Amino acid sequence: MKRTIILISAAVMLMTACNDDNTVGLSIQPPQDAITVVVDTFNFASSDFAIEAVSAQCVDSLSMLLGEYQSQKYGTTKAELIVQFMPPIGHEFPDSTYNPQPDSLMLLMYYNSWFGSTTEPIELSMYELNKSTPDYSTQYFTNFDISEFVDANDNQLMGKKIITAIDQTWSDSVLSAKQGKYLIKHKFSDTQLQRFFDISKNTYSSINDFLNEFKGLYITTSYGKSTMLYLNEIDLRLFYHYTYKKNGVDTTANTYITYPANKEVRQLNRITHVGLDNIMNKTDSVNYITTAGGIYPKVTLPLGKIRKNVHDSIPNKILKINSAILSLEATEIDSSANAMGVPPVLLLINVTEYEEFLKSNYTKAVADSTVAVAMYNSTTKEYVFDIARMVSNVVNKAPLDFDATVEYMLIPVDVFYSSAGVLTDIRPQKCLGAVTVRSGNNHDSPMRLELVYSGF
Repeated sequence: MKRTIILISAAVMLMTACNDDNTVGLSIQPPQDAITVVVDTFNFASSDFAIEAVSAQCVDSLSMLLGEYQSQKYGTTKAELIVQFMPPIGHEFPDSTYNPQPDSLMLLMYYNSWFGSTTEPIELSMYELNKSTPDYSTQYFTNFDISEFVDANDNQLMGKKIITAIDQTWSDSVLSAKQGKYLIKHKFSDTQLQRFFDISKNTYSSINDFLNEFKGLYITTSYGKSTMLYLNEIDLRLFYHYTYKKNGVDTTANTYITYPANKEVRQLNRITHVGLDNIMNKTDSVNYITTAGGIYPKVTLPLGKIRKNVHDSIPNKILKINSAILSLEATEIDSSANAMGVPPVLLLINVTEYEEFLKSNYTKAVADSTVAVAMYNSTTKEYVFDIARMVSNVVNKAPLDFDATVEYMLIPVDVFYSSAGVLTDIRPQKCLGAVTVRSGNNHDSPMRLELVYSGF
């Protein structure tokens, strides 16, 4: 659909005086100098595209996923963890004259939020890594092979624990007092405690020395398919005591050392999706979007056709793209209590760049023409991209094949802002989410680009 508006500024004034020498002429702008404004709508092709993996590195809170969630529509997502721990470099235990003795070794896993059921049991299993430990300088993806790091058998099993997302023994007052801060505790055996205590007394000279002795943990779920935990902190904590003289009396000091899973060492998420083949490209009227990894739609913009229309509509004029709005409408929205949430932000990125984005885990590219972001509007149930800069760069380039197309990926992302409200970087979304959008072939309301351009 195309609409053209010619704006001609004209003033018609006729003034009659007492004599012919006292007249004012009529001035009209020539039609060829008028400003031409055109409104065009373009449809485009879209398809479901499988993305096997994104960056496995856990770089911020809510990025350590643990659990399994099964959706009847979008299949099953399972998240597991490989975790290294940071030793307190330079820490010295009290010497033997103080008789330091171990008390307990605890695994502490903190979370502020989760997705899914609060009551269905989850069995956690913790295995000590015995084959290798992640290399800090290596880039890992979420489809990495667990067997590279551990033989997940009974010999390496350090413990199991059955939990629910919310402890069912907590009263309402206890739950309220926690203010959304939850903790899973697991106490290791005395045998494991003694071994770790013996290791720890001699391996605090460097991170590598410690990791050579204790490579880390593989944490997974054995059953439970209704809950995904979003862990924001994992620690090992070694409790011990020693004795010293105080005023000539033996005095016991109880203390502990914390070994955090922090940014100085690696935490990797393995995330797998099962069942996506059951929905991908089965219906040409819709496309599916899931996180993290899974299905990211590919859209094809007919930029050659756009350029041809623009130049045919306003030839021989200086061109300006006033507005280019790309609209994606959500459909088949599930409003049930345990429905997967709609991704709040989508990134539109050129297919030539999306692999690097997924590899590096973030991008700052928002000021140039290669990417655009759109927030989900829950009122209109749509994503709206402003891609005027992208389109402008294409229509003003050197001659382009009018059949040329450009492909982009739609990727659910998390966005981060400075204190001044400036968008600073973008990362692939890891928390569970999914949405169905109308495709470029949808008969009712397809994906579309509404373009407003002018020439003068």
